Amino acid sequence: MNEDHVYDVSEGRLAPGKVKGPDLVSPLGDWGWLEAGIVSGDVLVPGSDVRSHIFYWVRADRDGLMTRRLLTFTTDRRVSARRTIFELLDQLSFQNPGWLLVADTAESALNDVDPQVRRTAATLLVGTADAERAMSALNASTDPVVRIAFVDAMPWNQVTRHQAILETLRSDPVAAVRLLANVAVFTRDDPAAWPALDAAIRADLEPCAGVLNAPGSRLSRTAGERWARALTSLDREQDCYAWTQRLANRVERPQVKLEGVRMALAAMREWRAAPDRVTPILTGLLQDDIFEVRSAALHAVAASLTASRLAADELASMLDDPELGAVTATALGSGGDHRAVPHLVRLMLSGSAEPRLAEAFRAVARKGADPQAPVAAARQILAALPDSCAPGLPMRVLAAFGPGAAAAVPELVARLEGAENDTPDSTIYVLGRIGPAAAAAAALLRQYPTQGATLALLKVTSDRAVAERYLAGRPEQLGRDGIASALLTWLTQHGGLTTRQHKQLRSLFRVPGSGQLNSAGAIWLHEGPAVAAELLEVLPGYLSDDLYGPKALQVFTAMGSHAGPVLDRLDRFIASRHRAGPSLGSEDAEMRADETLLAATIAARQKITG
Repeated sequence: MNEDHVYDVSEGRLAPGKVKGPDLVSPLGDWGWLEAGIVSGDVLVPGSDVRSHIFYWVRADRDGLMTRRLLTFTTDRRVSARRTIFELLDQLSFQNPGWLLVADTAESALNDVDPQVRRTAATLLVGTADAERAMSALNASTDPVVRIAFVDAMPWNQVTRHQAILETLRSDPVAAVRLLANVAVFTRDDPAAWPALDAAIRADLEPCAGVLNAPGSRLSRTAGERWARALTSLDREQDCYAWTQRLANRVERPQVKLEGVRMALAAMREWRAAPDRVTPILTGLLQDDIFEVRSAALHAVAASLTASRLAADELASMLDDPELGAVTATALGSGGDHRAVPHLVRLMLSGSAEPRLAEAFRAVARKGADPQAPVAAARQILAALPDSCAPGLPMRVLAAFGPGAAAAVPELVARLEGAENDTPDSTIYVLGRIGPAAAAAAALLRQYPTQGATLALLKVTSDRAVAERYLAGRPEQLGRDGIASALLTWLTQHGGLTTRQHKQLRSLFRVPGSGQLNSAGAIWLHEGPAVAAELLEVLPGYLSDDLYGPKALQVFTAMGSHAGPVLDRLDRFIASRHRAGPSLGSEDAEMRADETLLAATIAARQKITG
């Protein structure tokens, strides 16, 4: 809900200028565009024109004609339309407290025949009315669906005597209400109460299966995920491991084992030691009799690079699984295991949409996998699609293997020769990654006056004149430049810089961001220990970034003992029990970013001190 709203409203998104949008009321009174958007579901698609128009007009006048027109669909005879409109209203209500016109409609819908509509209406009422009115509606309702939604959405810290109310709800006849109340009363100030709360939640865990994450719920979290969140928020690491072990026991019912898997995943997302503790539990479920349990355990292992490496042998035994083989191969490959390569190749040739396939190819390439089969497969796809835009995955695979992809140069040259009214940036990038073995493309690269082609040409020809000619055409004070830092770094490594080029390098280093970081290595190479203090002042600020952190670590590694003052900072990062990944919009991606950065930090520290 919030992500959609942020997309459309928080950044001040207006009605799309490219279309101007339909008039709020056309001369003929035609609202067909709005009904079409509701029926199709486009009103829930971030960025769609119809959604943007709605958000624009509601933001301009939240009780105006647009809102009133939307409310007419809340009693539409079509269940799908009512579900869509209430979900839309819930998204529109974000940062719109006290929206009484909508609150009245939401309260009227608490008796709708459809459970999903009632669930969303209860959530909407909490978001648009004051807490006292929402509590009155909760107390008046005997519908379990509505009561669960109210308890889930209620801002308890705004409710008078909320502690006493929650204590009463802990003995509610509805299991999900009891569980939500027990989760809500967890507090860091009363650890003595934790065992009893845990026991009560465990008793209600199975009856809550599929209830708290039912369609129309405020959150998509299951009962176990909510419990896990309570444990992680209180930093109850050992308790989380213990409950994972108990819930994931093979004698438990499938619904309970699934919650154990979810708790294991929550633990890995929170604590760095968790993969070592829970991976053996998860691998024990990879051969479970129930497919859903096997699949959930596999996806949990696959989410973590550390867990995937720990479970490598178990994963390798599942590569030929007809239903889970694709996830297994990408998990094993993402850990750099060469056993995954033939299966990754087959996935690429079959057009698989497995989301981490390119990541797996990059990992096995970094670990020195034989490039022959992946490169041959990429060439086969390119040859079959000579006139298309560069297929994304094959190009990423060729780039991953770099010089090992030299056999693909003829296909890449053909793509350059056949490019019309287009700049084949991905082809140029891959040629640069291949390097000198792509010399046959040099003449064609010279025909493209782009930064990417200049950088690729330098890597292919190793001709200083390529870099010097480009830099000579740029001002002495560069500010920001897409390739200047790479060119200057290459020149520093291959004969050094002129006085003017050094000034250009210094101008890049003065501007915080990618230019500063990417020029730091060349600054060290050119100026040596004299610049150590300056680098030690600037570069630590990049260490926590998943993209920039490894590059900063590379500079510190090159500095060797001169980077000694940063060791305390590295040690603190390494010693942290908790994940420190950046905000990437995906908890699993953030976990993997932390795992990658932690490994790079440990390796850098060893080199600095070694």
